[in-house]
Amino acid sequence: MLYSESRKNRQKSYHQVAIALICALYGALMTACNPNGTPAEAAAQQRLHLLIDSAQDAKAHLEHLIYQSHDSLKTDIWANEYYKKGGEWLWVTPSDTSRMEKAALMANYLRRKADEMGFSPDAFYADTILRAIEHFKRLDFDSTGTSVIKTMASLELNATKGCLRYAAGQRYGFMNPHQVLNRLDSRKGGGFRIVYDIDLEQPDEQFPAEVLSHIPSETIAWLDDYESPHTLYQRLKELLVTDSSEQNRLRMICNMERLRWRHLSNPAEGENYVFVNIPSQQLWAVRPDSVFSMRICCGAWATKTPLLTSTIRLIQLNPEWNIPGSILRDEVSTHAGDSAYFARNRYFVIQRRTGDTINPRLLSAQQLRSGSYRVAQHSGPRNSLGRIIFRFNNQFDVYLHDTNNRSVFNNERRTVSHGCVRIQRPFDMAKFLLPHADEWLLDRIRMNIDLPPEGERGKKYKREHIDDEEPLAGIKMNSTTVSPAVTVVIDYYTYYPNPETGAWEIWPDRYEYDRQILKTIKPFLP
Repeated sequence: MLYSESRKNRQKSYHQVAIALICALYGALMTACNPNGTPAEAAAQQRLHLLIDSAQDAKAHLEHLIYQSHDSLKTDIWANEYYKKGGEWLWVTPSDTSRMEKAALMANYLRRKADEMGFSPDAFYADTILRAIEHFKRLDFDSTGTSVIKTMASLELNATKGCLRYAAGQRYGFMNPHQVLNRLDSRKGGGFRIVYDIDLEQPDEQFPAEVLSHIPSETIAWLDDYESPHTLYQRLKELLVTDSSEQNRLRMICNMERLRWRHLSNPAEGENYVFVNIPSQQLWAVRPDSVFSMRICCGAWATKTPLLTSTIRLIQLNPEWNIPGSILRDEVSTHAGDSAYFARNRYFVIQRRTGDTINPRLLSAQQLRSGSYRVAQHSGPRNSLGRIIFRFNNQFDVYLHDTNNRSVFNNERRTVSHGCVRIQRPFDMAKFLLPHADEWLLDRIRMNIDLPPEGERGKKYKREHIDDEEPLAGIKMNSTTVSPAVTVVIDYYTYYPNPETGAWEIWPDRYEYDRQILKTIKPFLP
């Protein structure tokens, strides 16, 4: 019940009496000024009386609603906190009845936007708001006054929730990939594997107040500012309207959501960058005036390639492979004591404390897992990293690199790695990252990875030193710096324009991230 019996029967407070007197005086003035008022004017006056008479009880009921709520959406919690802290009513105010008209304007706006996004209007309480306003227009309330009190409170709260849901969702996304995608893959020993490591803009504690500060505005045009400005987002909106296939629509909705996540670091306009898209199993090297692509191999289901942004700073030639701890623990350690296995794979073991090379025949699986030993693979043509690796800072020890098994690029499905990205054309990638390299530097790189030189100086060096015991002694290279560093983006889109052709393409949901997005935003969908 809204009131206890004692409250029903107690005497009106001075404040309530004052409100009643004001209403009576207002009514008398309206009658005196306009004795022949229209029915519409009379109804408007009656609605105003209802708002004034019920204001205090409606606020009490709204307080009851928010303290009894079990809201889990951050935006709904923001709305509840606003009123808990004594925030002024924004949509249902006797002092400004035009606010309710703005609520109707906003609800119609949200209905239209929901349709454009493939969402349900119920996600933003649009129809609920409009029905409540219609009750006021028709004065459709019971004689006890209970229904008007409930309607006022729910209209006020729902309008604020709907507004915040829309603004925050459009500005930052309707889900947080850090909270969802990084809780999918359990790790041995507890916790989860991080698979999404792209820094995104996030709302600060001032964001709700900033949104709500716009509500007195005469229009709702300010809501447009929260929508993603990405041109691809706008294009997907257009495609969503014209495509009747349920599967395609859901795929578009997923990728529209991704385009709402605003990256804190993006390639600067006009700069070269590398874009890896996991679902397409493809890499694009992008210059302002050209693009070239190559196939990639990426992480298997159990060892997914993490999504990240970084900058490529170093090209290393003929690298040794320091085997990551997870591979050492789960795979290599099971061959402890088998020196033939270590020799066959050209693995060697180093004791971390002394730096000494240890015969693997002398070590147990427990010792290899202890962290006291490092296992690496000798460089050369049989190295798992191939002949070139492109290094960039990240917490996962994943990189772009060559491979000693090039036949795998002929496969349709190439999710085979432990997380690194194997690339089909490593030397072409080196040329892309070194746009100002002269032919001699490129030939030195070629000869260090057993490719024939193409420049005259390189060909001459090859002829003169071909019979040397160590033909590379004078030109041996271990690495070269990428300057300026080049941005690399490893991301995940299942419906996206091919950067080389511009044509929109559909790719498989290889890690089922679309499925996770749809599961999370399901409350917003029709």
